[in-house]
Amino acid sequence: MKALKSLVLAACYLLVVAGTASAEENRLASPAPGRTAISTTPNQGVREAATRAVRLIDRASASFLTTRPCFACHSQTISAMVLSDARKVGIEIDETNFKRQYERAFEALGATRVDTIGYALWALDIGRHAPDDKTEAMVEYVLNFQKDLGTWKPTVDRPPSEVSSFTTSYVALRGLNRYGSAKQREAIAKRATAVAQWLESANAADTEDQVFRLRLARELKLPSDKVDRFVQKLLSEQDAAGGWVQKRGMKPDAYTTGSVLVALREAGGLSDQHSAWLRGLGYLLQTQKPDGSWHVESRAKPIQEYFEGGFPHGKDQFISAFATSWAAQALLMSLAQERR
Repeated sequence: MKALKSLVLAACYLLVVAGTASAEENRLASPAPGRTAISTTPNQGVREAATRAVRLIDRASASFLTTRPCFACHSQTISAMVLSDARKVGIEIDETNFKRQYERAFEALGATRVDTIGYALWALDIGRHAPDDKTEAMVEYVLNFQKDLGTWKPTVDRPPSEVSSFTTSYVALRGLNRYGSAKQREAIAKRATAVAQWLESANAADTEDQVFRLRLARELKLPSDKVDRFVQKLLSEQDAAGGWVQKRGMKPDAYTTGSVLVALREAGGLSDQHSAWLRGLGYLLQTQKPDGSWHVESRAKPIQEYFEGGFPHGKDQFISAFATSWAAQALLMSLAQERR
């Protein structure tokens, strides 16, 4: 009852703070008529929710390493991100497991999917791994993959996380920018120019596209007015409950809401006092499970035989693990801001 009470208090503690959002912010984030906007501020309830999520992610990601020898973005990269930021706000983690998570990225050396290699380079960056011959080889593979296209396209159809050209192009370009060697810089610049040209007219069909379009715009250092346009588009699609949907006709979920909030903060510079941010946190606090997870139903067709990876929710465990990490990351961002 104590945990539940903290959760309810955190979610219902505050209606959107008067005066902190501009008239435009309030217009974009206001609920539908007759609905009450719920939001939160960084407080003990947020810390308790974040701690539950971090502990689950820590345990489950360690368990996953014992079930498969491969690298998995839903486990290693996003888990490493959460664990890294958790310790910055005073939440205890298993340091050995954290190191093992990002080091597992080297298993992607033999991978053929650019998404996998891009996420692997992201994990190594989280672990502050210095560029070396292995990362140079990974960069070279990404550089030469789909070279005639300029941008990158996914080679599997596993919504929402592995279906978007925006996502694939972002993780690819991010890896190139962080780990490309001096002799690879010219080729990287050409691919970046091609991506920027593509981004000018590329249509974002769903929220995953929009999230990584915004991240790409920031990675490419596009003018602030273009970045802001992508921010405003995302803000305009927040629903009355404070969440975001994967695509039209679906209900909001933690995967989309968490990934949107993190992108808005990291790539869009959204304030943690913005009404949309506060309402988004409120949605996450209301929908977290007692075990620290967020459950999201899978809509991807299996590409391998089912196995238990150590996360709750059975056949929905992999997208739920992704969702829980994005949601936890948003909570951790609020705690990080509170400590400044």
